[in-house]
Amino acid sequence: MSLASTPQPSWLLLLPSLPLEVTLSSIRSRYGSAISQVLQKAAGISSSFSTVTILDVAVSTSLGNDSEPFCYSALQNFLGQLYSLICLLCAENSIDVHCGNDVDVRILLLKEVAVEGPLTETVQAVEDHHSFGPIVSLRRLACCGRPWQRVCSIDDEDGEIQLQLFLKLRNEALDESKGKIVTERLPSNSSYPASSTNITASATGDQETRVRHNAVAVGGTFDHLHVGHKLLLSMTALVINSNVQPGVNVERSLIVGITGDKLLENKKFSEHLQDWHQRQAAVQSFLLAFLVVNEPLQNLPLTMKEKQDDTLGHIVKNSLPSGLVIEYVEIFDAFGPTITNESISALVLSGETRAGGEAVNSKRAEKQWASLDIFEVDVLDSAEADRGNSNYAAQDFQNKLSSTEIRRRLAKKSGTAD
Repeated sequence: MSLASTPQPSWLLLLPSLPLEVTLSSIRSRYGSAISQVLQKAAGISSSFSTVTILDVAVSTSLGNDSEPFCYSALQNFLGQLYSLICLLCAENSIDVHCGNDVDVRILLLKEVAVEGPLTETVQAVEDHHSFGPIVSLRRLACCGRPWQRVCSIDDEDGEIQLQLFLKLRNEALDESKGKIVTERLPSNSSYPASSTNITASATGDQETRVRHNAVAVGGTFDHLHVGHKLLLSMTALVINSNVQPGVNVERSLIVGITGDKLLENKKFSEHLQDWHQRQAAVQSFLLAFLVVNEPLQNLPLTMKEKQDDTLGHIVKNSLPSGLVIEYVEIFDAFGPTITNESISALVLSGETRAGGEAVNSKRAEKQWASLDIFEVDVLDSAEADRGNSNYAAQDFQNKLSSTEIRRRLAKKSGTAD
């Protein structure tokens, strides 16, 4: 079969509730073996077909649900540790960006609902409320019709319950041609006790609550999108107010400032920089995969491109079925729309760019605008690699979180590196 007639490899990994103590070592103990195996198998497919395998990792959590306080710190620690583990396992197994065995990993968040029998009115209300991302029910995931060719699960009691329920819901909702899927059970740590107890903020000791917002901004270069970018974008999406009742007209927007090409001309290995449209497309692909879990992405008639503006540059808008509007704006300075759009009320940034948030609020104060609520995202932790638990040093871990390093490897591969 030719590559042209072969659909892009797309796999799903189901993870039941995480351990009560969310650390890199505890997550690795629970899921490391299974995640490592699925990454290696997906990378093998990528290498064989010279393409990128999509791996959606759907994990159950009660953090961030509308019925719970929005525990931002606990939620970003949860996502950050899981992305750190994936990054570490990729380093250990020589799975790398742009090296012929790419795996595009995207973590999705699940709100589990007991749906063994017919939907009751209460369950149906919860299901309808979680029709759209960033947190959806297992039923919505199973019925969404994404073209996964394989679904993998953890080979223990919790994993089997989750897999069987997923398959039951999928078979009920989809016809045979769309519902057919290969299943694979992956080993877990046999010494780790299975538990139906999901992680909560109180279990982590972090019960700080934050308010969600209707207009949230984030900015960056987003060159050669990596897991650090994915964590930043995921947390931005989670800051958006999702608790909007049906029939209530509330304007909600997620504004992504993406650095214009001219500002990047002096970057190292600039010949391997992606242009603005490539970077915008990568950010859009990730955000739509995270936010629109309820139906196949290829069926979404949602992209509207606007003409280039002499002042603002390129703008691309997505109007999602949930009512959320995503704007991708070309920016030419460190402020972007945060000082031209008064309605923005929150800014998500990495901890290393904290000063940028302070500068934005100073500019807004000069205009007598309200300060932005600043949400910081921690830099992914390489502590486990540092302790020598693998054959790779911490630097190898960090290289996977560096757009400059990715460009350097591309330059070396093409023979243009110094």
